[in-house]
Amino acid sequence: MTEGRWKWSPKATTVTTGLLVALALQNAVPPFATDMYAPSFPAITIDLSTSSGLIGLTLTTFFIGMGFGQLLGGAFSDQMGRRRTIIAGGLVCTLGAVGCVLAPSISVLIVARMVQGFGGGIAAATSRAVLVDLAVGSKLASAMSLMMAIGGVAPMVAPVIGGMIATVSTWRVVFWSLVAFGLVMTAVAFWMIPESLPPERRHRGGLRATVTGMGQIVRRPAFVGYLLVSSFSSVAMFAYIADSSYVFQGIAGLSPMMFSLSFALNAFVQMGAAFLNARLVIRFEPRKLLRFGLAMAAVSIILLGVSVFALGTPLWLTGAGFTFLMASQGFIFGNSSALALSHARDSAGIASAVLGLIQSLANSIAAPLASLGGSHTAVPMIIVMLVGSAIAWSAYLLARRADSHQHREAPPDPNETDTTDGPD
Repeated sequence: MTEGRWKWSPKATTVTTGLLVALALQNAVPPFATDMYAPSFPAITIDLSTSSGLIGLTLTTFFIGMGFGQLLGGAFSDQMGRRRTIIAGGLVCTLGAVGCVLAPSISVLIVARMVQGFGGGIAAATSRAVLVDLAVGSKLASAMSLMMAIGGVAPMVAPVIGGMIATVSTWRVVFWSLVAFGLVMTAVAFWMIPESLPPERRHRGGLRATVTGMGQIVRRPAFVGYLLVSSFSSVAMFAYIADSSYVFQGIAGLSPMMFSLSFALNAFVQMGAAFLNARLVIRFEPRKLLRFGLAMAAVSIILLGVSVFALGTPLWLTGAGFTFLMASQGFIFGNSSALALSHARDSAGIASAVLGLIQSLANSIAAPLASLGGSHTAVPMIIVMLVGSAIAWSAYLLARRADSHQHREAPPDPNETDTTDGPD
């Protein structure tokens, strides 16, 4: 191992395809850790003699752990550098997956999932900070979208693998696969991710500096607005993740394998939308594409509402609503995250941590609420989606106003491509 891989060097200043793949793998913990075992929810419920609500709680604790892992990881990486922080996160995530494999009860599984999420959160927040170190403006939005698109392979592959395992083996084998994934992501970080934060740009001061930095960031209205757009848009997506296995298998009668294929198809659609967004963001402002994504999400939730409340949840309309919902995320996450982080480049690690923390907490609340209906009704899922969409739109209007005001007041920065489109 050369010294350059441990310390910052000029080679770390280029965003290559290989680096995007490596960073996308660090962000793939949530889809692998949630989508792979989603087909096994009914089996885990029976094997551990538990309820669908407690199975939903394994998603909750995972995202709580991930949220606080991002908070610690982002702040630590601002002080100690990115690379070693990502590697530490991968190791903790792997240990949590081992705990899931060996869990004798639902309570142990819940705790192990929190540890797994904690390690994944450290790696995810730090990997986003690496991109903020290396890209600005529309290039940052494009890189975020490309990273999301590359990472979109995970939710496409994960449920298929999980469905195959659920068909021929037990749910514990699913978590053995996640142990292997944790080892792979750690090895990739060790060999492929260089240090992107030079020592002179690192923050000192420990916990006090972290708290001060967080306080400064959350007083920036545009950052907070776009952060909430990202977080509450993901509420609708994770309501789908938490309840779709019950809707498709319990209500519609699909097999675990057929459900997995449907889940993978929707992930493919999301990945395609993210690739398209990465191309379009070069010609159109990220905020306009974000608004398009929010509108598409609203339409999809209306379709799902009609399906559930008026038509008895027919498979064709419910499936179409889920597909449009996932497509909309390809235009929302990359743009909203890039717009938020562009307002906090001076503390990229802390900003990435706050972004991930709020998003994870929102998801942790959405998952168990959406799955309350189990295999009997999808009404709780629809309600959660409607609330998330309404808050995301309100946050967008707040961010648009703050962003437009800042755009008028501040002189143009010749070193950064503008990420706003001015007043609407």
